[in-house]
Amino acid sequence: MPEPRISIVTICYNNEKDIRATIESVINQTYKNIEYIVIDGKSTDDSLNIINEYRDNITRLVSEPDKNLYDAINKGLKLATGDIVGLIHAGDRLFNSAVVHKIADHFNKNDIDIMYGNSILVNTRDMPVRVNISPEYRRSLARRGWMPSHQSIYIKRNLLDKTGYYNLDLHPSSDYEFFLRYFYFNNFKIKRLNEFILKFSLGGRSTRNYLNNLRGQKQHIQCWEVNGESPPFYLIPLKLLRKPRQFMIAAMYRITGRYCTN
Repeated sequence: MPEPRISIVTICYNNEKDIRATIESVINQTYKNIEYIVIDGKSTDDSLNIINEYRDNITRLVSEPDKNLYDAINKGLKLATGDIVGLIHAGDRLFNSAVVHKIADHFNKNDIDIMYGNSILVNTRDMPVRVNISPEYRRSLARRGWMPSHQSIYIKRNLLDKTGYYNLDLHPSSDYEFFLRYFYFNNFKIKRLNEFILKFSLGGRSTRNYLNNLRGQKQHIQCWEVNGESPPFYLIPLKLLRKPRQFMIAAMYRITGRYCTN
């Protein structure tokens, strides 16, 4: 794939304050072989009008009610026709204009099915609150509570029909079960791209989902069980212990102005 087609899906519902920045982070990429799909959940604010301002840069646009954010994601993934697929939710942004080029190069240079990278949670002043630096991939990391931002994950499109989409019955932990299925319960070729892939925002759909997951750690056990295995007893404590380091890295950036990705 000298220049793979990369499908990027954005889901949106009543995000009139944030959707413009999200769209522009995609359409301003230096890499041009992008299929951009926007799934709007029949917004009642000005979101759809703003989206339509960029209609010439959007390959597919759907505006209709959905069951939840994972239903909306599944709609977008099923419409994708690219070689590789990834997500960026309304309110979040690709880290810079070179990100997709780096993703394409990573797939070209490595014999892989899946890649993932680093992510940053920012506040309204675009300052880091939490920095998620992902380690090199090892399957055993899933048993120790590790999970990258699911918006930093890019997957070869042909895996989705074989391995499945987001499980709506496990909302709001569908992203965790999806991660387990692709990173732990199947033997895919996975390699980290040690770059920042996205900035996601406090108050956005992805952070609301993260808070829901904190309240529903018991559901994470079910995410293992539907795949035929019980998680280790130490899983949830280790998952929670990973967060303080991410806050410390963000604090160091505010002091030094530099991110450390090692």
